[in-house]
Amino acid sequence: MSDFLILAIVTPLVVLAPYVSKLSKMPVAVLEILFGALGVYVGLFIPSPGFDLIAEVGFLFLMFLCGMEVDLYMFKHLDRALLKRIVFYFGILYALSSTITLSAKLPALYIIILPIVSLGMIMTLVRDYGKEMPWLDLALKVGVLGELTSIILLVIVDGIYLHGISLQLSKTLGILLAFMVAIVGLVQLFKILFWWFPRLKLFIMPTSNESNQDIRFTIMLFFGLVVIVGWLKLELVLGAFLAGMIVSTFFPHKHELFNKLNDVGFGFFVPLFFVHVGSTLDLKLVIAHPKLISHACAILCAMLALHLSASFVLFWRYFKQSLYTAMFALSASMPLTFLITAASVGLRVGAIDQNTYYSLVIAAIFEGVLFTSTIKFLMRGKGKPPTLKV
Repeated sequence: MSDFLILAIVTPLVVLAPYVSKLSKMPVAVLEILFGALGVYVGLFIPSPGFDLIAEVGFLFLMFLCGMEVDLYMFKHLDRALLKRIVFYFGILYALSSTITLSAKLPALYIIILPIVSLGMIMTLVRDYGKEMPWLDLALKVGVLGELTSIILLVIVDGIYLHGISLQLSKTLGILLAFMVAIVGLVQLFKILFWWFPRLKLFIMPTSNESNQDIRFTIMLFFGLVVIVGWLKLELVLGAFLAGMIVSTFFPHKHELFNKLNDVGFGFFVPLFFVHVGSTLDLKLVIAHPKLISHACAILCAMLALHLSASFVLFWRYFKQSLYTAMFALSASMPLTFLITAASVGLRVGAIDQNTYYSLVIAAIFEGVLFTSTIKFLMRGKGKPPTLKV
C-alpha cells in the first residue's frame, strides 16, 4: 500500500475524530488511537515505513509544542517552598514506584513508567479550562519538571539496555551531560546578546511576517536540534522538547506564532501520530488475551494511587480543599503521550515484551477516557477557586 493512499485513508479519520469527540465526550487523542486500531483491524490500511516516518515527525512536533509551553525563566521565579514540594512530590512517586516494582517483580522500566508526568494531556486540559485554574497551573509546573525528568531517564534507560554497564554507557551519559551543559551555556550567551542587541530578536522574528520568517526559523531550530541529538545518539525527543523551550523563552512576544504552530501541529501532525499508535495495537491479540486488559487496569490503578497519595500528602494544604487536590492528581495521572513513548522505547531496547507494550497503550487509552471524564464531572460542582497557601 502506497504512502499517499495511506494518507488518503487516514486523513478522513483525523477529520472525523473531533465530531465524534463532541458526541461521545471522549478525548480526541483517544479516538484517534482507536480509529487507527480499528482501521488496521478491519483492513482499511496497513502501516508503511513512510507512514511510520510521518508519525514520528508528528510525535516530535508534539514534544516541540509541549516544550513551547515552558519558559525557562519560570524556574527562576518559582517560589522556593513550592519547588521544594514539587521535588518531594517526585521523590514520593519514585519511592513508591520502586517499592511496587521490586515487590511485584516487574520489569525495572516500571520504576520510570509509573511516576511519569507528561504535558501532552495537561495541554488539552489547559485548552478546555484555562491556565488560571489553580490545579492546572500547578499541573503545568509539575508537568514541565516531570517531562524533563522522564526524557533524561529514558535516555539513560536506552543507554543501559543497549550498552549495559560499560564504558560505552559512561560515554553516552557523558555526551548527555555535555549536551545539556552546552544548551545552558548557549541560552546564557543568547540572553546576553539579546540584552545588548534587543533589535536582534526583531531581526530573527520581525513584527511584519510577509514571508513567515518566524515559522521558518522555528522549523529550522526544531529540525536542527533533532538532528544534532540524533547525531549524538540521544533520544530525539530531547532535541524537540528543548527547541520548543528555547522558542518560548526568547520569543514570548510572538503569540501568533504559538497559535499558528498549534493549529498546524494539532490539526495534522499530532493526529497522525495518534492514529499510528493505534495502528500498532493488534486488536485481535487483545481480544484473544483479556489478561492484557486486566494488566492495563492494574497499571492504571497503580499510577492513580501513586499520584493521589503524593498529592494529598504534599498539596492538600496548598489547595486547601480535596476537590482541587484530586483534580490535580487526575491530571498528572494520564501521561498519554509519554507513557506510549516509554512503552515504545522499552519495546525497542528489549526492556519489555510485546504484551506489556499493548497493556501500556491500553492503560494510556483508559486513563485518557476515564480521568478526563472524571475531571469534567468534578468541574461541574466546583466552587470559587481557593486562595492558595504555599
